[in-house]
Amino acid sequence: MLIEFNLTKISEILQPKTVSHCFRFSLGDLSCANVKDVELRVALASALEMDPKLLSQLKVVRHIGNLLEFVHEKNMEDFLKLMLGLCKALLL
Repeated sequence: MLIEFNLTKISEILQPKTVSHCFRFSLGDLSCANVKDVELRVALASALEMDPKLLSQLKVVRHIGNLLEFVHEKNMEDFLKLMLGLCKALLL
């Protein structure tokens, strides 16, 4: 929300500890994920300043795969487009 209202910039939160916290998914209970969380992850993953090595160290792709599988199984259509956007950002 802070990013949406231009109160902070992505470059200001690209600290390893912050990124780690943002991408930490619960591997057991994914039901707490929400649209704003996914939007933040898309913004972080697609930021030019993001270090791909950090994303690799955090095993972000594995966690996102788990969430994408959960979204698909639960037919959460509102999340599906966002999740595919996150996957696209990581591929780019």
